[in-house]
Amino acid sequence: MYPKEVKVTYGDGRYRIEISSVITADGISITVTGGEKPHIGGVALSVPRRSLGSDKVSSDTWVMPVPGHKDTEVAVPVAEMVSRKVGRTVAVAAGIHIDRAEEREIRTLVENSLAAARLLMEQIGELSEEQEAQSDEHNGRTDNEHNGRTDNEENDDAQKSEEFSGNT
Repeated sequence: MYPKEVKVTYGDGRYRIEISSVITADGISITVTGGEKPHIGGVALSVPRRSLGSDKVSSDTWVMPVPGHKDTEVAVPVAEMVSRKVGRTVAVAAGIHIDRAEEREIRTLVENSLAAARLLMEQIGELSEEQEAQSDEHNGRTDNEHNGRTDNEENDDAQKSEEFSGNT
């Protein structure tokens, strides 16, 4: 079933952002590019963990910018957002460039990057649901058969799993 590749885009023209991702059983590799000169300008690696002061999910993030580039300003929030939401390790390489970009253009590119990442998370959620359904079919389970467990017991387990992975 793994790896799976998912691509999404958001925005138009020089503000278009493209995300390419490879989803494995243990993590996700994401490339965020756009603007007039896509490149690699920075990398962020986020690993989910329970928050120290609550039951929420947080992440530890390591950042590696290419000298003179600010692409980690996109890589970090995308890596942290996806990692917390899906509960997996996420590596993001980002590179977005517009010649003589104004502050409002930079904000637009960052916003479009986050919107594209949200679209990616939706796609990942749909893939997870499809894989669960295929797994149930493969194991001979139907919607009414849950290996002796009630729907409420499975829903309780799913809720606990979602709370840990940040899917609430």
